[in-house]
Amino acid sequence: MKANLIIKSNCIFDSISDDPFEGFVAVKGNRIMAVEKGSDFSKYAGDDTIIKEFGDNTVMAGFHDSHTHLLMGGLFKTYVNLAKAKSEEEAALMVKEAVDKDPVKEGWIRGFSWYHVFWDNRQLPTCASLDKYFPDRPVCLIHAEVHGAWVNSAAMKIMGIDKNTPDMENGLIIRDEDGNPTGVLLEAAAGLATKYAFDFTPEEEKAVIHSFMDAAKKLGITSINDVQPYYHGNMGSIEVYHQMDTDNELTIRIHAAPDLTGDLDAVVEGREKYSSEKLRIDHVKQFLDGVITTHTALVLDDYADEPGNKGEELCDLDSISKAVPEAHKRGLSVKLHACGDRSARYALDYIETAINKYGKNECRHAIEHLELVDDADFDRIREFGVIPSVQPEHLALTQTFAANPYPEVLGKKRADKTFPYRSLYKAAGVLAIGSDCPVVDNHPFLEIYRAVTRVHNDHMPEGGWAPSEKLTLSEVLRFYTYGSAYGCLREDEMGTLSEGKFADIAVIDKDLFSIPEDELINREVIMTVMDGNIIYEA
Repeated sequence: MKANLIIKSNCIFDSISDDPFEGFVAVKGNRIMAVEKGSDFSKYAGDDTIIKEFGDNTVMAGFHDSHTHLLMGGLFKTYVNLAKAKSEEEAALMVKEAVDKDPVKEGWIRGFSWYHVFWDNRQLPTCASLDKYFPDRPVCLIHAEVHGAWVNSAAMKIMGIDKNTPDMENGLIIRDEDGNPTGVLLEAAAGLATKYAFDFTPEEEKAVIHSFMDAAKKLGITSINDVQPYYHGNMGSIEVYHQMDTDNELTIRIHAAPDLTGDLDAVVEGREKYSSEKLRIDHVKQFLDGVITTHTALVLDDYADEPGNKGEELCDLDSISKAVPEAHKRGLSVKLHACGDRSARYALDYIETAINKYGKNECRHAIEHLELVDDADFDRIREFGVIPSVQPEHLALTQTFAANPYPEVLGKKRADKTFPYRSLYKAAGVLAIGSDCPVVDNHPFLEIYRAVTRVHNDHMPEGGWAPSEKLTLSEVLRFYTYGSAYGCLREDEMGTLSEGKFADIAVIDKDLFSIPEDELINREVIMTVMDGNIIYEA
C-alpha cells in the first residue's frame, strides 16, 4: 500500500519523545500510515505520492487549542480591534474611522479588545465619548478580557437601560455618582447588549466561522475546544457546525462545550446526534468568576489594592454546584472558568461532590485558566484527575513587565505565585494548552514563547517571572497537541504523530530545538495538513 503524502524532515517531533529525530511521516487517506526514523521512505512512495521534503524545518502534530471562542474569535478578526488604543478618546476615534470606511451604514457597530488597563489613566470609559461620534447608531465594544461591554446611549435605549434599571444578579451596570449608567456593563450585564448586537443569521455565522478557520489553517491549528457560553447563551450554533461538517466545510476539528447550566439532557442528545470525526460535543462549560485585573476573580485573600474586596460573586454558584454532579452523572466532562484561587477551590469542591456522589468515571473535568491556586489544592487536582487548561500568553498581556498589573492588584508575594504551570503539571501529570482567543491572538507561538521564557515583550523580568514555573519546549509542544487531545478523551485518535491517528500535521519554518528561545515568538507555519489534506502552504 502506497502513501498519498510523505513528509520528510530532519526534525520530526512526534509529541511522544522529548527530542526530535530525522525521519518521515507517511499519510494514507486521512490517517497516518507510518512514522519512521531515517530517510528511506521508498517502500511507501508510489507514482502518485506527493513528497514534501522540509530539511531542518520542524514537523509536528497539528496544534489543538484547548480553549478558544470560535465565533467570538471570528468576529474579532472581522470588526475593529482596539487593542492598540492608549486612551478612551483614541479608542472611540478608531471606531469612527473604521465605521467611516465600512460600506454598511446601518445596524449595530461592533468592536473588540479595548483594555483600560493599557490606557494612560486606567479608568473605565463612558458612553459620552461614543455618543459624540454615534448619537443615533448603537455601539457595542467588547472588553479585551471578554468580561464586559462598552456601549453608547443609543444602545442603552434599545436595551431599556436607564437610571431606574435595577442592578441585576451576576452582573454589574457601572453607574456615575448620580446613579446614571455610564455605558460599561460587566459580566452577565454585558449580555443585555450582546443579545442584540450578536444576533446573527446562520449564513452570517458561517461567514464568521470561515474567517476563523482561514486564520487557523495558517497557524497550524487543526483542532479546537470551543468554549461556547457567553452572557446571553451559547455563542455559536451546533446546528450550523453540523451543517458545515455535513457539507465538508470544516478545516478544524471542533469540540464544542455548551452551557453547563443549560439543558443537559439536550447536550447528551446532541453528543450522540452530532458525533463525527470533525465535530464532537464532549464538554459543558461555565464561569465561576471573572478576571483578576478587574477584581472580578474570586480570591481567598483581599486584593492588595482594595482591602476588604475578595471579588464579587457574579455567577450563579449555587446552580453551578448542582449542575456539575448532574453533568458528571451523564458522562459529560465539565470545564470551569476559574482565575482566582477561591474559584479554583469551588471548582474542586464541586468535582469532589460529583465523584463522591456518583463515583469516578471517564470524565476528564478541566479547570480553565488557573491563574492563582492555593498550595493546599494542588493535591486535590491530582486526586480528582482534573485537567489544568492554561493559556500562557495571559501572563504577559502588558507590553512591559513594569506595567504588569498583577503585583499591584495581588501584592508581590501572591503575584509571584500566579500562572503556576510547572506546579500544575507536577500535580496533574498533563496540561492542556490553548489561547483563549480572542482575548489574545491564537498564534501558538505566543503561548509557546511565554510558557518557555515567562517574560514580557521587553524580555523582563530577567530570567523570567517565577522561573521555577517554566516549562520546557518539548513539554509545551506535547501539551499543545497530546495534552489537549487527552483532555478530550481523543488521545487514541490525535495529538501525536503515530500510526493510525488522524493526519493532522503542522510544519514550522525552523528547527525549534536548535534556535534561541527569543526566536520562538517569531516562528511561522509553512504547511498545514488536516484530515490528510494540505489545507495551507506558505
